[in-house]
Amino acid sequence: ETILTIYAESQEMAGVKTYKTITVKPLDFEDIPSVTAGSKTTVTIDGIEWYVLVKDNGKALLWAKEPVASLGTLMFGSNNIWQNSTVRTTLNGDWLNGTTVLKEKVVQTDITTRSQVGSTTWITTQDKVFLLSEADLFGTFDGTKTSNAQDYTYGNTQIVPDVNMRKSTADSWLRSPYSNAYNIASVDTTGTVKCYSYGTSYSVRPALWVDYVS
Repeated sequence: ETILTIYAESQEMAGVKTYKTITVKPLDFEDIPSVTAGSKTTVTIDGIEWYVLVKDNGKALLWAKEPVASLGTLMFGSNNIWQNSTVRTTLNGDWLNGTTVLKEKVVQTDITTRSQVGSTTWITTQDKVFLLSEADLFGTFDGTKTSNAQDYTYGNTQIVPDVNMRKSTADSWLRSPYSNAYNIASVDTTGTVKCYSYGTSYSVRPALWVDYVS
């Protein structure tokens, strides 16, 4: 929270002045209904700032504004497949269980991820917490424009078109294979797509659907 002190002084009566101190509280879970989806306004839940990317029928898609400090850096996994990844196991296990509000409000959803670069098949996982895809941020898969809904988290929509929302203090993983069988897409600090080997450790910006009505 932020404490502001407002001063006022009379123009007609010299020396007559007063002040008032007010406390400005960050927006939190209860403020989600008032936030415009896709805007830079954030809500703070469980000590983390979240963008509200989408609102749909009483549910909101949240994405961490910055890499989550408690997660540190994580190696993606033993291959570049989201279904088998260390990141997926950690997010849906220890990390989610360690939250207070989110674990009570999160909604499990079907997430589709292309099985490999050059593949026309997708793997569907049921996740409470996940990473966004390359298409979600850039409208592409492996650097090529895609209109296939299975490359996206929501419809066939690029849900983070604003480069300033993609920027953060550290490079972070996405869930999409990129370039070859050893690499995974990521977003760097400037909001640009990059790729790294699945055996490299990078930061994590989780995404999840929450029920903000019930």
